[in-house]
Amino acid sequence: MNRRTFLFKTSGLSLSIFCAPASAQAPAKKVSDRIAMGTVLFRYRFKQTKPKEIADLKNELTLVAVPGYYRERFGIRNLEFWSNHFDSLERGYLEKLKASIAAANARLVNVQIDSSYDLASKKEEERVRSIAHVKEWMDAVSFLESTCIRINPGRGGGLIEECIKSMREVNDYAKSKKLILLTENHFGIEMNPDLHLRIVKEAGDDNIYTLPDFGNYPQETRFEALAKILPKAYFISAKASDFNADMEHVSFDFDKCVKLAEQLGFKGIYSVEQWSPKYQDIDYEKVGDWMIEHVRKNI
Repeated sequence: MNRRTFLFKTSGLSLSIFCAPASAQAPAKKVSDRIAMGTVLFRYRFKQTKPKEIADLKNELTLVAVPGYYRERFGIRNLEFWSNHFDSLERGYLEKLKASIAAANARLVNVQIDSSYDLASKKEEERVRSIAHVKEWMDAVSFLESTCIRINPGRGGGLIEECIKSMREVNDYAKSKKLILLTENHFGIEMNPDLHLRIVKEAGDDNIYTLPDFGNYPQETRFEALAKILPKAYFISAKASDFNADMEHVSFDFDKCVKLAEQLGFKGIYSVEQWSPKYQDIDYEKVGDWMIEHVRKNI
């Protein structure tokens, strides 16, 4: 049995066990309705996340400016914000941010929460603090009328039992705020796809879904692992990594990732994003164009 045959047979088994959440969403009228853009792509232009290689920000970007910029430059109205790009969680700032989304006729579809917390901590005091911290973010994200919020289930050294206990409480709060709770394969306890699915199932699969990230699994297990968590996906991080001087993506087969998601029945939104551990001095608007084009041609 070759690898491709194994993956697709495995995927078929997964589909017989889990119903794909995206199929329950209203069908998108246009392809563009299935594409979002995250602020992680332009992290080098935010003062909070610029690398040391950039001394001066000549084209600084802020969250308040993002909705209009994404609509005008890319024709994108679906937005994904990164928690590291918020100036604060104060109501006045959130009101300005909410107004900028409305003015651009855009909508916030997800917020990635990567601040300091650990829902799987072995220390009860830290676990309780983390839950309170996540709830504070949920209050802000709900005020912005986001559809989803992405929460990290816990760090790699945490306990699965503590993680599930925390995620149950977090999920109850998410539902009270009318937020869909997403869990990404994001370098924590959920990097094991089987544990990831266990968290979703045991913590509340009525409102918790996976957020598969194309770029986060190791190359040798990327497609097999994605095939496991894609059937329970509500939203996808269509992440690219390294580009060469000719603006060709060289890290992995991005198109194959999109095709796999489509073959497994995904009908939701792909949020284009780029991340590499090394600084790349390239045109990130062109990176955005490349990802939009490659998602569009495969869905």
